[in-house]
Amino acid sequence: GLSYYWLSHKPRAKRDIAPPVAPLVNLIQVNKTDFSSTVYATGNVIPAQKVNLTSRINGMIISVSPNFVPGGYLTKGEQIVRLDPTDYQLSIKEKENALAKANFDLTLELGQQAIAQREFILLNADLDQQSRDLVLRKPHLALAKTAIEAAQAALTQARLNLKRTKTSSPFNAIVLETNAHIGSWVSTFSTGTPLIKLAGTDSFWVLASLSVDKLNKIDIPDMHDTAGSKVKIYFPAAWGEQAYRAGRVKRLKVELEPSGRMAELIIEIQDPLSLLKENKDLPSLILGAFVRVEISGHLLKDVLPVPETVIHSGQKIWLVTEQNTLDIKTITPVWYEKGKVFINAGQIPVNARIITNNLSAPVQGMAVRVQTITQE
Repeated sequence: GLSYYWLSHKPRAKRDIAPPVAPLVNLIQVNKTDFSSTVYATGNVIPAQKVNLTSRINGMIISVSPNFVPGGYLTKGEQIVRLDPTDYQLSIKEKENALAKANFDLTLELGQQAIAQREFILLNADLDQQSRDLVLRKPHLALAKTAIEAAQAALTQARLNLKRTKTSSPFNAIVLETNAHIGSWVSTFSTGTPLIKLAGTDSFWVLASLSVDKLNKIDIPDMHDTAGSKVKIYFPAAWGEQAYRAGRVKRLKVELEPSGRMAELIIEIQDPLSLLKENKDLPSLILGAFVRVEISGHLLKDVLPVPETVIHSGQKIWLVTEQNTLDIKTITPVWYEKGKVFINAGQIPVNARIITNNLSAPVQGMAVRVQTITQE
């Protein structure tokens, strides 16, 4: 009855609504510094020089270099292959005889010229220019001189063909492929199959792919041959993680990579096979190897390196004012590297306190409570 009503409807104490508690924040402070940037990329090792040698004359191979094998080393000018020279030596004799005959014919014609000159004087005839030239045998003299020039050209060609029986390396090289042996007949018609494929050993290139926005941090040689940025080339699959070879940026290809729209940089490594005495203890590169490169970039002056985790969507960074309120700033990064974002020191106040932990609902000017401050 009535007692039950009062028991079930007894008055309740009103609760006071507590004011919102300011969130706890962890802070870091960073000092401005000068930072030497590094551009990271990957690429493939390719020949700086590559050539397929074919024969410019026909003949049978009678000798080859001991280094005429894949992996063999050749020095510039070293004879690789020699064809049988017999036919070409005989051809030189024939052409020498033909030149001697042409010289003899010219001597006879000069004698005929003298006779014709005397007869013309005695004739004392009034002739037109064409008839006068015929009487004086001028066409005959021109023909004799032309025959000598043709014989000399034929002899020069024969001597050149004899030289071509020897094929030599155009540069210091390593043999990539051979397609002939002693006894093989080579022909100028078989141009599709080279005698030998060579790659230069003085230098290799790395064709490295990197995003276009990294290019402005790299020194790239131009027509004035300015020095390119220094590069470290790593081949961990063969050398381990620490070993590297030094190189330099040589050129930038003028077209983007068709698939990834990446820029392609040419990096040059001198003596990549460590053939020189001073490089004998350095690791050797392999053509076709997939390598990692670290390119020395420009010096970034007066920058603040902050962890990339403190940069929020829309390039926002959360700061804490002296009054312990939230100050949301929009920044423009100048560089990213190894988990750090680099911003120009002038973008945020000196000794700014940066929030490192997450806030569920950040609002400009909201109060915060500082839990820790770390100096970086």
